[in-house]
Amino acid sequence: MSYLFRGPFLTHKGTRDNPLIDVYRCGECGTKFLSMEDKNDYENGFMYETNNLSNLDIEERLRRFQEDDVRRFDMVKNICAGKKVLDFGCGFGGFLQRISTVAEVCYGIDLGTDERNYLNSKGIKCYKYIEEIKGKFDVITLFHVFEHLSNPKDWLDKFSEYLDEGGTLILEIPHADDVLLSLYESSCFANFTYWSAHLFLYTDKSISMVIEENGKYWIESAKQIQRYTIANHLMWLAKGLPGGHKEWDFLDSKELNEAYYKKLRELKMCDTLFYTLKLK
Repeated sequence: MSYLFRGPFLTHKGTRDNPLIDVYRCGECGTKFLSMEDKNDYENGFMYETNNLSNLDIEERLRRFQEDDVRRFDMVKNICAGKKVLDFGCGFGGFLQRISTVAEVCYGIDLGTDERNYLNSKGIKCYKYIEEIKGKFDVITLFHVFEHLSNPKDWLDKFSEYLDEGGTLILEIPHADDVLLSLYESSCFANFTYWSAHLFLYTDKSISMVIEENGKYWIESAKQIQRYTIANHLMWLAKGLPGGHKEWDFLDSKELNEAYYKKLRELKMCDTLFYTLKLK
């Protein structure tokens, strides 16, 4: 980021995959950032290796992310209908395959060789670098990708070059003030969630500062959403383990979760920030 972090203080020693990288937090805006940037090999399966998914076939990996892909499709299908859409950091394209049913045209960008080969075999054009694409788009989406990018202001500049006038940039990012960190102070979750691939974890304040400083977009909508259920959180607090939304799914009544999500939104402690930006 081009603005200075003020009074940064140590938040966590080490990340789950690199004990030499520490996590700091800005005393003003709340952004969490790493003590140094790791050089992760996204091209050769880093994302799946560090998430214990590398031994699964592609269809199983897609099934693991299906719930998020469906949610994202439902949230943006009206924005994307009849439009030219680019999904940046698309992975194996669970979202792209869905949005292709309503978009005029859709493309993907991903550093992973397997991901690109798979999507191209499905008839969805996928490139390694955005510079390989000619033309502009009505909508560019980044789902849990922006936090992986160094120099976020420069990336916002880059995306603006590929948006048509009045185009839409959609950012979904993990929230630095996730309730498991900010209120429950779960050390087990902290040990799990801090990761060398997440260069920045933003707050509402800090992501708004980045957008304002960039100056090329206005914020059409900003909301907090909760991806993980109360059963997931109870498992973290009781046993210090992930997967409660699967193992304790008997707690996942719609009414209970909706009440919990509503309270987390009121507290501004959901796990995910969802921003819709419009090019000025």
